[in-house]
Amino acid sequence: MTDNNTSDIHETQQLIVKLAHIAREIESRSMDALNRIEASTGAMQQGVQRLHGGAERFTQQAMQAISNGSQAAVAQGAQQALGQFNQQLQQSTSHALSAADTLREQSRTVSRAQRALVWKALIALAIGSLLAAGGSAYVAWNSMREVRQAEFGTAILRATQSGTLTVCGKEQVLCVKAGEKPRRAGARGEYLLVE
Repeated sequence: MTDNNTSDIHETQQLIVKLAHIAREIESRSMDALNRIEASTGAMQQGVQRLHGGAERFTQQAMQAISNGSQAAVAQGAQQALGQFNQQLQQSTSHALSAADTLREQSRTVSRAQRALVWKALIALAIGSLLAAGGSAYVAWNSMREVRQAEFGTAILRATQSGTLTVCGKEQVLCVKAGEKPRRAGARGEYLLVE
């Protein structure tokens, strides 16, 4: 039984090591995903800024060309259309940045939840290991107690077979052969040593 419990403890320890490795891997992947999200958000912001700058330059150049061609009515319509386009572009940029922030926050929340789950699993495995170790200790203690009881029974059997322990007299009481000069044992000398 002791070999079985040692094997269980060893398997539990190996499982804890594997779970810790999985936790590190999950955390590493979460950090990689978060870094990619942040890099994508930065690149998106730079692209939006470039696009916004390009739209403004385009608007200015278009307005210059239109005003140079003395087409005031067309210029005014184009200016309104480009203003609307610019406004829609800014709204799209705002939505994209908001979505990136939401995605980043969700990634952080998932990462925290994964870490909490890993810690709970590690604590559960540690408690399981302690219970397995306690069970093994109890089984070992109980086995030793049973061995001592069996040894005592064997000693009584040997004493009975050798005649050191027997039944005596008319009353059939238990007698012990203590020898011609019996020696005493116990704190107050209440026991006689058997030969």
